Amino acid sequence: MHIVIGDRTTVALFKLMGFEGRPVEDSAEALNFVVKNLDVYDAIFITSKIARVIRKELDEIRMRNPRKLVVEVPSVEEGMEREVNYLQIVRQVLGG
Repeated sequence: MHIVIGDRTTVALFKLMGFEGRPVEDSAEALNFVVKNLDVYDAIFITSKIARVIRKELDEIRMRNPRKLVVEVPSVEEGMEREVNYLQIVRQVLGG
């Protein structure tokens, strides 16, 4: 199973692609969710805005759980200088 964690807009976009989603208000809520649900999901996508704040903790989770994918994706709500192809990101990470 795969899930995206982050702002409501990015979560809504990933839901349109068939993902589960968890909108969060802050990085502490996101980290708590990841830790509690690590066994449930094979791939966890976290928006860059959230991941930036908890990068050290996410790196530690990645090192302790090499079979789990914890991937940072650009947040839709952040001002991006270039177009982001979210479907291509998903395909590169998950294959297909």
